Amino acid sequence: MKSFKIFLYVATAILLVAFKSNNTCDSFFPQNVGAKWELTSYNDKDKVVSKSRSELMSVNDIDGGLEAVVGIETLDDKEKSMSKGEVILRCTNDNFYMDMSNMFPKDQMAGVEGAEIEMTNEFMEFPSNPVAGQTLPDAESTMTVKVNGVQMMSTSIKSTNRKIEGFEDVTTPAGTYHCVKYSSDTEVKSMMFKSKGHSVMYMAKNVGTVKMESFDEKGKLQSKMLLTSFSN
Repeated sequence: MKSFKIFLYVATAILLVAFKSNNTCDSFFPQNVGAKWELTSYNDKDKVVSKSRSELMSVNDIDGGLEAVVGIETLDDKEKSMSKGEVILRCTNDNFYMDMSNMFPKDQMAGVEGAEIEMTNEFMEFPSNPVAGQTLPDAESTMTVKVNGVQMMSTSIKSTNRKIEGFEDVTTPAGTYHCVKYSSDTEVKSMMFKSKGHSVMYMAKNVGTVKMESFDEKGKLQSKMLLTSFSN
């Protein structure tokens, strides 16, 4: 459960970004291939829980927009590598789309013989030009794992009450950034557990996620994530 929460916090903060195209996309993501950045996750006592290190690998034209490939390595509090992978992001002139499948710990099933992973409703939508007070569509994705045709597990992530709260300047160890402030409610369900919470996230143009705070149902801070280094 702990490792899943770490993965979820890291993946959410990494993925909720966008990128820029000279013709079709003008949003939130490093523009230069080779750009690198680090996000550090802390618990409610300000102790480091995990880190993620990302690099923009490529940006390619697709029908109606762009697709970016980001390489990600997730590390524990002792900087031991937990997982490595790639994230695919897409944008159009109006919206950015996050592949929610990367919020699930699919690598845990990689060594299971005969394991098949099925995803539904993989993409979460964000506006390329956010406006304060704007509400965003709900998003829900489900991962089902089958082994030799028999369902072994099913996990769903649902994000509701998504809203653009406004704009703020945020300072982290990586610098000070002018950010869009987003909020949402999140529910994670599986066969073994269920959890609900609220998150507030700050994103900067041409950078991505700068800060994220996660709260439980009673409003108590559970974790936070900060941009701790950025090189474009």
